[in-house]
Amino acid sequence: PELRLAMCHVKEAMRTILHSLVVCRSIGGHRPIEPQVVLSELLDVAYLKTDEADFDDALEQAVAQFSEMLESGPSHAGRAQLVLSFYVTKSRKHSIWNILVGADEKVVFEQWRMPVVLQHFRRHASPTDNLREEANLQASASQQVHQALHWVIGRTNAKVEHLPPPPQTHSAYKFDVSFAIDGKELGAAAALRSSLSQTIRHIPHIV
Repeated sequence: PELRLAMCHVKEAMRTILHSLVVCRSIGGHRPIEPQVVLSELLDVAYLKTDEADFDDALEQAVAQFSEMLESGPSHAGRAQLVLSFYVTKSRKHSIWNILVGADEKVVFEQWRMPVVLQHFRRHASPTDNLREEANLQASASQQVHQALHWVIGRTNAKVEHLPPPPQTHSAYKFDVSFAIDGKELGAAAALRSSLSQTIRHIPHIV
């Protein structure tokens, strides 16, 4: 579902949804996951956060980059997509090209796309009207994130037959986060896909 958010709500909304997705895909076999319950006061919603420190850092960095890009990047229309891709790795056939591209190949098995459209704050002459505008935008963001979380939980529980065996080194599957504007993906993961050949199956995604 498309999220229509004020700029001040983008980070928290994306943070909430991304962490929830990673927790839903945390079925690793090396140890039981111990997710942390986080209360978002801004959006009035509680969500689960992964206890993998490196995953947490990667998600926070992605949220910050997406927010910055949406605010001051090439998306002049204030519209972009955040793309979360879960993948596994497999060994490539022996080749001299492996020196350049690496010995492992990423195989994406599930992808989630989260479209975001900026809602601009309308300034009013009256301070009371400005406060009412802020409250309306915050209430709208909270409602949309609640709906998105219900959608995510429902979809992740309903579609599991495509999942590969549980990861053994982490509690969650590995993932990449990239951004898309006008159908063109940006970010490190997108740059890698544009220069290297990858195997991508028919994968479910949020539309």
